Amino acid sequence: MSARHLKMVALGLAALLLLWGGSELFSRGSDSVTGSLAFPPLTPADVDSIVLVKATDSVVLVKQSATAWTVNGHRAMSADVTDLIRALKDSVGAELVAQDASSFARLQVDSATGRSLLVFRGGKPVVAVITGARGSDYQSTYLRRPGDVHVYLWRGTLAGLAERRADDWRDKRIAALSPDSITALDVERGKDRYTLKRLATTWTLNGGATDSAAVRRYLERLKSITAAGFATAKQVDSTRARGPKRRLTVRGGRGVLLSLAFDSTPGAYIVRHLAGGGGEDATVYRMNTWDVDGVTPASQSLKPASKPVPTKPAAKPGKH
Repeated sequence: MSARHLKMVALGLAALLLLWGGSELFSRGSDSVTGSLAFPPLTPADVDSIVLVKATDSVVLVKQSATAWTVNGHRAMSADVTDLIRALKDSVGAELVAQDASSFARLQVDSATGRSLLVFRGGKPVVAVITGARGSDYQSTYLRRPGDVHVYLWRGTLAGLAERRADDWRDKRIAALSPDSITALDVERGKDRYTLKRLATTWTLNGGATDSAAVRRYLERLKSITAAGFATAKQVDSTRARGPKRRLTVRGGRGVLLSLAFDSTPGAYIVRHLAGGGGEDATVYRMNTWDVDGVTPASQSLKPASKPVPTKPAAKPGKH
């Protein structure tokens, strides 16, 4: 995490400590005060950063441009950030369920078990809330404002979004390719190695014929190559010295568009960028085996179907 993001976490934690301190003082007072829970109307254009903190787990979402966000320094899915901002207003109404500090631990909205959510506009927090346990309806969560003893049940997508860890916010797209830009592909799949090459409007496989429908489906599959997740440090270290089990190289008119190496692990593949764009070059991804099969298919699956060998009709029995 960069110094800038560490500073954001520190500022967020400092704000939370002040708010929680006020909460402890307030909770010793009267519980008869009525409360309400509503957030200011916000759009992605209004927000410049969001901080989610629970214990030592922190998520720092920072806007880079109108359409780009990062999470803890990595590329984030901007659509997911938009969903989080929208979730602060997409509710059927907050229901007051408790107004006593003794309920905090049970509903997990105390400083020890709650997850804090801070939304910043112009560098200042405009939303500060503590999310807790799920309600009886799975699409609901308990909320309270720091400094307030009132606890509310909030129904909507905020319940799931607030629980996400940093990797859940990251962009899992490895590459996105336009089939029309591809002129050739090289696939290494163990001993099965082949080259697909475009010749005008047809494709050849190692110079031979192909199943045009199968090749078309394969090119469509390359429009979006998405990871299931990200490799752990242990997985990266364990596969670093081994040669990749598979390779995919995609070429276009100006050279290599994409080159990926796949290292097998139990139940999945670790994927590294060798060349080309699309994902984060230094990121090591994790893909499911069936998805790797889809982007590095066996050569046999791209060949024309063999014509059945005609069989001779059975001889009629002779007369006796």
